[in-house]
Amino acid sequence: MHSSKSLVVFDLDACCWSPEMYELWGGGAPFKQLSCQQNNQLEDNRGTVVRMLGDVASSLADLHGRIHRGEPILAAVASRSDEPAWARECLRKFMVAEGVCMMDVITEDRCEIYKGSKRTHFNALQKKTLIPFTRMAFFDDDPSNIRDVAGLGVHCFLTPHGVTTELYKAALAQLATGEDCRNLLK
Repeated sequence: MHSSKSLVVFDLDACCWSPEMYELWGGGAPFKQLSCQQNNQLEDNRGTVVRMLGDVASSLADLHGRIHRGEPILAAVASRSDEPAWARECLRKFMVAEGVCMMDVITEDRCEIYKGSKRTHFNALQKKTLIPFTRMAFFDDDPSNIRDVAGLGVHCFLTPHGVTTELYKAALAQLATGEDCRNLLK
């Protein structure tokens, strides 16, 4: 892959959806789609509703359109979710556009879901995509993850209420500059 590409990376639990997967223990998979429309909701086997947060559906729909128009941008996941299989099922069932689920945008190959440091996730994504850290943006609800990943040169955005349109647009604008985010902080 060419280094002019950018990578937009999403945490999952409490960033893209709620509740977090560990909060579904005693329920969990299989998940049922409550509709197949954009920004749908899921229900676990105990009846707990799982919903997307903020503007994550429209942000991923926009990324899907950009990717399919041939823009040099990709999407990925970096998550320490306690239930990776459940998270992957949710990625396949949450719809971001007509006929397009979250996993269609992210792809299994760019889906890093396991325990450990977010730096490990980003190193794996960098190795797979060959995209430099300075051409990556990251959304996460945990300030410690933001601090950790920012040290790599990744443009990081704290999402206390999920990914919003404003944060998404800010990420695209920063990626468009091609600047190392560590220089922006000086």
